[in-house]
Amino acid sequence: MIPTRHHLVPEIQGLRAVAVLAVLFYHLWPAAVPGGYVGVDVFFVISGYLITGSLFKEFEATGRISVTGFYARRIRRLLPAATLVALTVALCLPLFARSQWPNIAGSLVASALYVQNWFLAAQAVDYLADDAKGPMNHFWSLSVEEQYYIVWPLILLPLIALVRRTAVTPRAAFGWMIGLIGAASLAYSITLTPQNPGVAYFATTTRAWELALGGALAVFRARLAPPPFVRAGLGPAGLLAIAAACLAYSDATSFPGYAALLPTLGAAAVILSSGAQSPWSAAPLLNARPFQYIGDISYSLYLWHWPLIVLYGELTGRAIGPRSGAVLLLASLALAHLSKIWVEDPFRRSGFAVGRTMATGVASIAVIVAVGAAYLAREALEPADAVVQGKPRGALAMLDPKYDWKREDPARMVPRLEKVRADVSSAYAAKCHQTVEATEVLTCDYGNPQAGTKIVMIGNSHATHWFPAFEELARTQPIYFRGLAKSACIFSVEPIYDGDLKRPYTECAQWSKNVIDWVARERPDVILISHSPGEGKVTPEALAATWKRLIDLGLDVRHVRSIPRPSFDVGKCIESNKEWIAKCVPRRERALRRNNLYSTAKMLNVEILDFSDYFCDAQHCPAIIGGTMVYRDSHHMTATFARSLSEPLREKLAPFIGIKTADQ
Repeated sequence: MIPTRHHLVPEIQGLRAVAVLAVLFYHLWPAAVPGGYVGVDVFFVISGYLITGSLFKEFEATGRISVTGFYARRIRRLLPAATLVALTVALCLPLFARSQWPNIAGSLVASALYVQNWFLAAQAVDYLADDAKGPMNHFWSLSVEEQYYIVWPLILLPLIALVRRTAVTPRAAFGWMIGLIGAASLAYSITLTPQNPGVAYFATTTRAWELALGGALAVFRARLAPPPFVRAGLGPAGLLAIAAACLAYSDATSFPGYAALLPTLGAAAVILSSGAQSPWSAAPLLNARPFQYIGDISYSLYLWHWPLIVLYGELTGRAIGPRSGAVLLLASLALAHLSKIWVEDPFRRSGFAVGRTMATGVASIAVIVAVGAAYLAREALEPADAVVQGKPRGALAMLDPKYDWKREDPARMVPRLEKVRADVSSAYAAKCHQTVEATEVLTCDYGNPQAGTKIVMIGNSHATHWFPAFEELARTQPIYFRGLAKSACIFSVEPIYDGDLKRPYTECAQWSKNVIDWVARERPDVILISHSPGEGKVTPEALAATWKRLIDLGLDVRHVRSIPRPSFDVGKCIESNKEWIAKCVPRRERALRRNNLYSTAKMLNVEILDFSDYFCDAQHCPAIIGGTMVYRDSHHMTATFARSLSEPLREKLAPFIGIKTADQ
């Protein structure tokens, strides 16, 4: 998203408008433009074309490249508006739920340092990451471009030395470098996208080829020189390619990979068509005043629109409709217009010397980093628990006939609301919860390996959130607990399609086979299975085929029934609703339904360990029980509440594995 330069050709200005409007409409009305995110890819091609062209022309004209001068120009054009938006988000941070502050503050720091894309890539493989749409998330594409701006001139410096010492021409040197980088990046993008689409989407390495494509256009455009009639047809063809991607693609498309070729080649075709005089070329449309105006403010428009959308959702709790979308669109245009006039243009036209510009840029980045770091430090120093009278009873409170959960006070519960998302099993810190990509069997071990009773639990995060209960149980009972869990994995030897991966989750199937081999060697006393139900993904019959492999080995297999599942993020609901009892407590019949796992257990006559009565009374499943927050999101319990289930676990397990009960 490069700010405009008035000497740029009109078609590129109009192409900027197409790109930013695609992104804007996708964010406002995704059902109408489900693939509008490809506007970012169009921007990447434009950036590669303009920046490489600028550097190439400078080298051809002077025989050198002024790296510091190049950086100073980028700072003057990019940093002022970005700093304004980042500081505005920081000022608005108190308007967001307290539980979101760490993630937003981290995004501020990552955006200021232009590594937001890697920050989001890390979250894409982190099962614990907050899936909220942060107001700084859109800075990921700016980070990709800024990394390109920083690294690209440095890569070109050795080429300059090569050209000076050999007979290699500047065009050939630039061309070979661009070609090698572009080909390697495209190959990596095609390879990584089906394997790990979350990382592939944000990684600089999978996007570099798009910038390289624009760079190749800049270096070889004069050599390409298509005939006038071909150039006239390229513009409409390119726009149709971009439009086709916007309408045919969706969040289910495996992207970038091969799919990114359609919009990027479309953008390249439009750039090649610039200057065409034919009335049926793309010029009349792209050169029209509305497109030129939107292109002129496209950078600020991109910066402002997303924080406004996120803030609207946070304050209203409503989805964007036709009217609210129109208001947000107008507000984004107004802020972009003002930013262009009062921020972008004055700084771009300033006569600051290179040194002063660089110092100002560093100072701006430092301010944003300091603000974000201050929020992070404040959250880190806050105590994890609220002050309560006595030790919270947690799940055990449900055994008390006099207990009334409606008298619970969110201000006096543990963990505190802002700490709820971080209240997770120690398995994550120990890195024994297996990631999406790996298939090795990792174990989270608690208790004495020499203990007489060996318990194994198999599943995904819906197993891992039980681990704190077993960790607590192992402190007092002669058991050796080993947890086997893999992110988003449904225990099945047959690959199951995963919507996030956009392909069959083959790593899960292989891990499941490895688990069966592992338990065949270890032969624990009891195996507990608990994972997400996989409704719509797998049938009870398919699950039963995998469970039966364990039963056929002569192993004692049990099922831990899934906990009640609200249809909303409980912590956010409580934080934003004073009447939390009416709005944040689901009814039992809705939150606690039989699922594929339950049906599989019944089909195989497998024992079901049901703890539902520790989560629900006859009608409701409270959000707070015994002074303890039950859920850390919409379907995982907090580690604190899980620990309070250690006593019920002991009672459930005692009859068939011989551990001590409370009266022994």
